Amino acid sequence: MMVFLPRFVHTGCMGLVEELYGPGAAEPAPPEAQRWAFFLAHGVKPVCTFIRRHDGGSWGPPRLVVAYPDAKPAVPPAPVVPWEPVLEDWLLAHRVAATSPDNEAERIGFDLRNRLGAIEKQSGSAAFNAVLLRFLYDHDCPHYIPLEKKFGAIRPYEPDAAEARTEVCQAIKAVVRDVTEVVDALGYAPALAKQIRSEALAYYLRDRFEIETRPHGAQGTTGSMRAMSKPAPAW
Repeated sequence: MMVFLPRFVHTGCMGLVEELYGPGAAEPAPPEAQRWAFFLAHGVKPVCTFIRRHDGGSWGPPRLVVAYPDAKPAVPPAPVVPWEPVLEDWLLAHRVAATSPDNEAERIGFDLRNRLGAIEKQSGSAAFNAVLLRFLYDHDCPHYIPLEKKFGAIRPYEPDAAEARTEVCQAIKAVVRDVTEVVDALGYAPALAKQIRSEALAYYLRDRFEIETRPHGAQGTTGSMRAMSKPAPAW
């Protein structure tokens, strides 16, 4: 029987650093955030852009650009920095939203890839995939079918209900709760926050399992909400 490590027991909203490296690993104030904090302290709300480009063969490194559109007088954006869990935690803790809902979905989807990836690494891919299928099935997620086919199913079937009672499933649900709280705290209207969370899940599934979550013929970026035929139900 698999034993899940204690660091995956959630006692509240955990950041990426604690999710990946364990409780107590978070830095209270990363040096890269000093300029961002300065503008916040002077009443200027930053926004961030998540950048992750595909060159046709592989993904480039994720990066972040923080800008200050409401600054008077106008100031240039902060220098581009590599995406790191500690920086993303800081931005989310200070409720710094992305520049657009589409970019927010990409950003949160990449966060999901890292947070759920930590659970998958700890539990093993076979166990994680079985639980994830059941989780998507229980939430009536339209991406359940292509993922099931990716895993080799000849025809649709109901995943084992016992998977929903495992520690792995509880860990997945805890991440989903945390992400829901994070997106809601960024100030989006409820309907838009729901749409962002749905497309973030689609981004994660495309990125991790290389399945298509857009309708045939749809165009758009990796995380384009306009490309979804049927949004996944809210978490």
